[in-house]
Amino acid sequence: MKLNSDIRIITKRLILQPISEKYIDEINKNFTKEITTYMPYDPTGNREDTINFVSNSIENLNMQKEIVFVVLDSITRNFIGCCGIHNINSKSVEIGLWIKKESQSNGLGTEIVTNLVDFIEQNFSINHIIYPVDEQNIRSRKIPEKLGFEKFAYYTKPKNNTTILHTIEYRKYYNEVI
Repeated sequence: MKLNSDIRIITKRLILQPISEKYIDEINKNFTKEITTYMPYDPTGNREDTINFVSNSIENLNMQKEIVFVVLDSITRNFIGCCGIHNINSKSVEIGLWIKKESQSNGLGTEIVTNLVDFIEQNFSINHIIYPVDEQNIRSRKIPEKLGFEKFAYYTKPKNNTTILHTIEYRKYYNEVI
């Protein structure tokens, strides 16, 4: 599949479209310490860092390495969060997401991941999908478990000087390359 900036994934309540400079301020405002508690990132709140993230995401899309989407409400077009298909290679892809605080606990994570998986199944030839989740992030762990992913590995890695993340790597396998 050739990735490009015209790709759209339309769900029941959401639109996923490739990240662009238009969303720098929304990302910067909503990518907070609380949101990233279980993620391997410590947000700085520095707009320049967000500009670099968006720029790198666009460059990686152009190089066919990943596609980072902004998640928008399908009616209001309000910013909800970001998700992506990362580490694209011939065997696997990795998916991830974050949703701004006021949009959480409404089933949007499951809706996003379900539709990312459908998109991957229709457009990539891979052996498996990887979905890493911190073991303490119970709400996020429920998503791959509902969708038939299997626990593959458990590992720890430092988030920063004071925090260690304990990650469960979930995988969804395909008997035949899809």
